[in-house]
Amino acid sequence: MAKKQTFGDKVNKGQGESAKAVKIVFTFTSPKNGQMKFAEKIVKIFPGDNEDQKINTEIKNGRALLEARV
Repeated sequence: MAKKQTFGDKVNKGQGESAKAVKIVFTFTSPKNGQMKFAEKIVKIFPGDNEDQKINTEIKNGRALLEARV
């Protein structure tokens, strides 16, 4: 006979180490017209990572990348 699968089994299937997904929304200055624009990025934070440090580096890298575009 087949094993009955519960809803809890389906939800937890394939999940190893749990990570938080954080949505970061930040502003940057457009190089074309100098106006402020918004950008968003989703970052996964694993247990043991420093959340504040990871968020700040992602914001800094994202701004540098977007402001360098022409």
